[in-house]
Amino acid sequence: MARVFNIYFAFDGMMYNAVVSVRTTPFHIEYTLNNFDDELLGLLPGNKILSKSPGHFVFQNTSPENSTDLMNAIIKAVSEHMHATEA
Repeated sequence: MARVFNIYFAFDGMMYNAVVSVRTTPFHIEYTLNNFDDELLGLLPGNKILSKSPGHFVFQNTSPENSTDLMNAIIKAVSEHMHATEA
């Protein structure tokens, strides 16, 4: 069963939100950002975050020109949501 949740995060002095859908595979858990700001999406390597183990999140296909601050803000929001739902 797919899971969907909202995240809220601050970036560059503004608050943003995204809808996150979750898909579990035998190798990792995939989080896909949906309804995401197009300008911010241009600062990211894509809209997919992978987790191979609990608490470990990475954006797929990251490169040096991507915004580390934005990626960290989004990963923190996803991580906090997942931690809150597991508790």
